[in-house]
Amino acid sequence: MAATAAAAQESERPEPKSPAEPKRRVQRAAKVRQPSPADIGAALIAEVQQAGRFLRIPDPGDAERARYRRAFDAARQCAPAGYHLKYTGRAKDDICFGLLRVSREDDTEWNRIRLARSRTLTDIDDVIAAVEKDHSAFEVSEEVLPRVLSLIRLFAERAFALHGEIKVSRKRKQPRPLLTVHGITYEISFRERQRQVRYVPKQPGRRTYDWQRVTPARPFEPSGELELRLGIKTEWADTDRKRLEDQIDEVFKVLKARAQEQERARLKYEAEQRRLREEREAEQRRLQEERARQEAERQRLEAEKRQRRQEKWEAALSVASIKAVDAARAETFGTALDQWRAAGEIRAFCDALDEAADQADDPDEAESFREWSAWGRSEADRLDPVLSRRGLRGRNFHAEPTGEHHESPGHTQHLRSLPNPERFTP
Repeated sequence: MAATAAAAQESERPEPKSPAEPKRRVQRAAKVRQPSPADIGAALIAEVQQAGRFLRIPDPGDAERARYRRAFDAARQCAPAGYHLKYTGRAKDDICFGLLRVSREDDTEWNRIRLARSRTLTDIDDVIAAVEKDHSAFEVSEEVLPRVLSLIRLFAERAFALHGEIKVSRKRKQPRPLLTVHGITYEISFRERQRQVRYVPKQPGRRTYDWQRVTPARPFEPSGELELRLGIKTEWADTDRKRLEDQIDEVFKVLKARAQEQERARLKYEAEQRRLREEREAEQRRLQEERARQEAERQRLEAEKRQRRQEKWEAALSVASIKAVDAARAETFGTALDQWRAAGEIRAFCDALDEAADQADDPDEAESFREWSAWGRSEADRLDPVLSRRGLRGRNFHAEPTGEHHESPGHTQHLRSLPNPERFTP
């Protein structure tokens, strides 16, 4: 029992813990950097530019259409200077983007593309079906028609890879495929070469003369060799070494070079127009500056003329003022002198009255003489400019002429002699 209990107790003891193993760090996958709206917009702008400023996405799915809508919202903010981005096909049909010049030179082309969505067939299967149904626009036989349709499909695949398209107008009676690539549209035309076949009729025609020979007919029949025309100088055709199917790369190289040439010509024309516009603006600014300079010069000369006239008028006015002051002084002095002389004569007359009063026998008569003499002396003192405050004692020698002198003939003559500033000319 003791052994069993000891064994049980021994079994109940906890086993020694092994050293803890270090925890393994879970390596998280690095986060993929999501492109910013600016990157998305710049990528769409580059894609549209690569397509020749007009890009078509054939009937995208809902997810792809939503992605292009978000890209358009981001691309509007980063359009190149002088351009703005437009698109159509928000909810259905193809999506078309257009990088249009703000000068509205591309509005006609954009309206044509926008309205053509409802007037054209853009699905390649629909285009091929329309051409297969009516291929009267092409000078080909029924034997080579499958090859023509195959070539149209090859052109469509290459055009789609370059953001182009092939379409057929619904309005035209004869379906004529239109190839749009690098922003330029070309009309595709196929023609089958004819070869001449010698043919001699079994029954020769009736001869008028014995020596006459019947000329054998030389009809033509389809040769199976195709010619491709796109409305430009360069044309392509089947040769002994290369068929048209093997020349598609060359065709698109020529179209790309032609588009680049037209783009260079357009840029050159725009640069020339911009140079001419800048020259016109510079000439207008020069003329405006010249007119402003002439106006400033005219105003300066006019100001100098007015200044000289003002100076002459002020100088003449100063001389006239001096003369007016002298005239006023002369008038005041002359008036005082007349009053002084009158006072002296009155005093002399009063002296005579006093003598007469002293010699008079009648006291009343003597008193009357003395009364007149007293009044005369007081009057003489009042008139005397030396004694009276109204005389020279109350006059300021340096005083300017006042209204008292304006009524005098002498002062009026001096005022009339003052110069008018408008009469002075430089």
